[in-house]
Amino acid sequence: MKILILLLCFSTSAQIINRQSIAKMAKRNHLALEYSEVKKLMFSTVDNINGVVCSAYTPSQCQERYQRRYKRNFKLNIEHTWPQSKGADELPANSDMHHLFVTSKESNSKRANLPFCDAVYDYWQMDGSIQGFDEYSQDCFEPQDHHKGNVARAMFYFAIRYDFSIDKDQEATLRKWNIIDPVDNRELERNEIIQTLQGNINPFILNPEFVDAIKDF
Repeated sequence: MKILILLLCFSTSAQIINRQSIAKMAKRNHLALEYSEVKKLMFSTVDNINGVVCSAYTPSQCQERYQRRYKRNFKLNIEHTWPQSKGADELPANSDMHHLFVTSKESNSKRANLPFCDAVYDYWQMDGSIQGFDEYSQDCFEPQDHHKGNVARAMFYFAIRYDFSIDKDQEATLRKWNIIDPVDNRELERNEIIQTLQGNINPFILNPEFVDAIKDF
């Protein structure tokens, strides 16, 4: 991991850090995998900790490592942090693990394709995640605190990697989450695991300060 960070720093030190250069880093060596293969990898490797997978939105909802014989009663699935209905519906975006997370079917359904926010009212909540509305009375979803930074960096990655834009209110919230929930060892490890599987990195995990180099996502 230290070598990876040093190499990234060395390779970017001689160039201007902007939207284009970060996008180039995010695309480098990206191998698009089929979604069916990625789903298996998420449960078996990426979000599997010592044989157990837990929901990123509702971490009290966990199950043993995904196996076929548990399929009928399996209550976890894959969340597209950037919704499929908003641009993540085809390869390579659909199967890009840098914005995919294991979540419970319940919390995944509650999030649906809602924007992220700091909710001021809730229709539903569990483990700190909330489906409700924001200060402007817009329907939205707020993930539990320890996943907020992960969401922010996944959204920033997707916007830069696939050249999409994030609305200003949601962007302001995500910028705040990037700060209050900084990158931890698990997120660094996950970034490295994904790199071994699909070839590329999320630059915002290795260098969260890159967020400040983008004036408008």
